[in-house]
Order: sequence, then C-alpha cells, then structure tokens
Amino acid sequence: MLGLFACNSPKSQSYKIPLEEIEGMFSKMKANGVYTDTILLWGYFFTSDRKDHFDQIAKELKKQNFEFVEIFQADDKSYWLHLERQEIHNAKSLFELDKELYKIADKYKTTYDGFDIGNINKGQPIQRDTYVVPEEFKTIDNSKDDLPYLLVGNTAFDRFPHKAEFCNFVKVTTVFVSNASKTMLPTNEELNELDQFEHTIEMYLKENNIKYYYVFRDTHSGIRNFYIVTNDKIGATKVFNSIKDSKKIREFNYKISTDKNWDLYHDFRKKIQDE
Repeated sequence: MLGLFACNSPKSQSYKIPLEEIEGMFSKMKANGVYTDTILLWGYFFTSDRKDHFDQIAKELKKQNFEFVEIFQADDKSYWLHLERQEIHNAKSLFELDKELYKIADKYKTTYDGFDIGNINKGQPIQRDTYVVPEEFKTIDNSKDDLPYLLVGNTAFDRFPHKAEFCNFVKVTTVFVSNASKTMLPTNEELNELDQFEHTIEMYLKENNIKYYYVFRDTHSGIRNFYIVTNDKIGATKVFNSIKDSKKIREFNYKISTDKNWDLYHDFRKKIQDE
C-alpha cells in the first residue's frame, strides 16, 4: 500500500491536488518500478467533523462501482469515510476523477482528502519491476593524496536483487583539463564535456540494446572514472571497441571485469557510509 496522497488542509476544499503533483507521483512510482498501467486498488477518503452525510456519499458513489470500506474516527475526533475501487489510472484520469470527488464533497459539505494505492490482493505488496533501479544518488567531497576526491553514486543498488546476473563492471576512464594545478578538478567547460561524454556512452549502449546500469563515478587528480554494470559482457565489449575505433568522442580507456560479489560497489558504499 502506498501512503495517502492528501490535501494540505483536511477542513477546506480551497486546496486541491494539482495535476503537476499527481504527474510527479506517477513519475516517482514508475521510477520505483511500480506497474502503474495495471489494475490497482485505489482508496478514496472523505473527512468531516460529523459523519451525517457519509452514507449519502457512499450510496451515490456505489452507482459508480465504489465499494464502502469503513467509517472511522481519528485521534483529533474528525470522522473519515474510506471507499475503494479497482481500476487503472494515469495522471490525467486520476486528476479528472479527483475533480468529481471534490464536487461530491462540496455537495455534502464534507472534504475530499485524497487517495492511496494498493494491490488488488489485499495484504500483498504492489507489484514492481525489480529490474528498475530508483535514483538515490549520494555524493562525498573528500581528499586523497592531498587533492580533492569527488565521489557520486546510486545507493539504491543496496536493494537490487539481480546482482548475480549483472556482475560485469565496466570502468571507463578519461583525462580532463583541470582548473588549477592545486585542485586538479575539471574546469566548468570540462564538467559539461564530461557529462556529455557519459551521456554519449549510455546512448551507444541503449542503441545497441545493451542492458546496463550506471553505478558510480569518481573524480580525482585530473582523471574521471565512471562505472557501469551490465549482464552482457560480450555485447558491451563490442560496443566499447566500436566507440573507440570511431574516434567520434573524447579519448578514453575501459576495462570490463567480472565482480560477482559486487566488491567495487561495496567499496563505494563504504566510502559513502563513512562520511
């Protein structure tokens, strides 16, 4: 069950959940691997200081296949009506339904206070694509050999269940122009170039249908390393060799190593954790 997505004020209809927030919720769900285009159990909530009109709301919405779940009283003595319906939503359809529910709440002088989402099989978690890895990037700015050492990576792989399959780490190394001999960090222009370089590598992998994940990168002493993990060592090798032979992007070296224990990632996590 995903938590209640509610209005800021349970006593007023002056605030309504905007389409942009609902779109953001769907984007976040998809980024976490939730199958949003399947039938889910959507719960809808009305609240009021009195429960006099709850039966009328439930009766009216029953005609639209909403099912009554319960009426309960919260700690602040307010009353809540919980209804639910099995259905498929996207951001637009949910926004349009919300507008109808706000009107019904106004009609019966109550407040529509939002929705939650669950599996149609109650008690079961919402089905997710476990191959989708959320973006939970963390950064440390440390020093190494008396020079700045920058480390950025995605810590969501802590929960990734397919490490045994994706155990081929690609280390990509490129040299950059530093902004000063004292720091050996990239210039602003080089930062943009480095970002574009990484995006280009990823684009080539996607175009060649290589499954991969971007894991982390480090920047130190005029050198940028970034690490990608894949389940297709042979395919990735062909792509990287092709990129190097084309000479269409900046010079780089790469190395693919099999790391079944994900030691490279655990070393990165330890560095992040120690900070």
